[in-house]
Amino acid sequence: MNSDTVTAVNIEEPTFVEQQAKQPAIKKGWLRALVGFIIISFSASLGVIPLVISGVIAPEMMEMSASALFNQVGVNMMFVFMLLQFIGALFAIFIFRKYVDRRSFMSLGFELSNYKADLLKGLVWGAALISVGFLALYIFDFIAIVETDFGAIQWLSYIAFFAIVAFNEEILVRGYLLTNLMASMNKYWALIVSALVFSIMHLANDSTSLISIVNLFLAGIMLGIYTLHKRNLWFPIAMHFTWNFFQGPILGFEVSGTKMDSVINQQVSGSSLVTGGEFGFEGSLLLTVMMIASTTYIHFTYKNKAKV
Repeated sequence: MNSDTVTAVNIEEPTFVEQQAKQPAIKKGWLRALVGFIIISFSASLGVIPLVISGVIAPEMMEMSASALFNQVGVNMMFVFMLLQFIGALFAIFIFRKYVDRRSFMSLGFELSNYKADLLKGLVWGAALISVGFLALYIFDFIAIVETDFGAIQWLSYIAFFAIVAFNEEILVRGYLLTNLMASMNKYWALIVSALVFSIMHLANDSTSLISIVNLFLAGIMLGIYTLHKRNLWFPIAMHFTWNFFQGPILGFEVSGTKMDSVINQQVSGSSLVTGGEFGFEGSLLLTVMMIASTTYIHFTYKNKAKV
């Protein structure tokens, strides 16, 4: 055979049916995000029906704010409540991801390459950010430490509770919602919309203020900007977890308006614009500045390392 002879290789083009099978069932990303968010949220609420049927939680308690419900039932029952919600939401997300988005669940942001580094960075970032805020308030006499007691909290219960909260909110908002929004609009507009939804989800919390709403929006931007560039959820999940865990059970702040047992029993004084008042540090103008600085740093650090 002549060495210059080229052997033709018959490569079959995918059929129309095969091409269609790979396309989302709902073509518009924003519409998938909207429909998915509504049904996933509904599925999450159905998850807690066993608690209502069994009488563990009275039907009228379902109308309470998260803060009021937490104070009523305590951390252990609240963990069960959130776990059942998470299972309901996760089931709906799996179904939507497979049959509507026609993508894998893992592609929401659970790539395993370098996940340990992302996880560690998130854990450190969340703990460090809230600790810096606490230290600043303490140095300038906005906080006084009344008592420190490492036996004051149920460690495993709080760790489990805030882990479920972090996974639940990040998979829904930074995972499903943001991913689908980016499929049909500029990624920064998608980030803004997802951050707005995140802040609206917390409007029913006790002692909400204009500053706390703005800060929750900024938190949505801060948690989402890493996902925008790196396409993974490990960092925001870890950061969300340590932020809440150190904020409440360790340092003694209210967590989005919810007061809980803590290692440090603190007393706040001075302007609520600085301390956050009854909503906790998330209602503070100091945090507003800190989150803008944090988000800016994350953005410019990882913008050039963005995963295409």
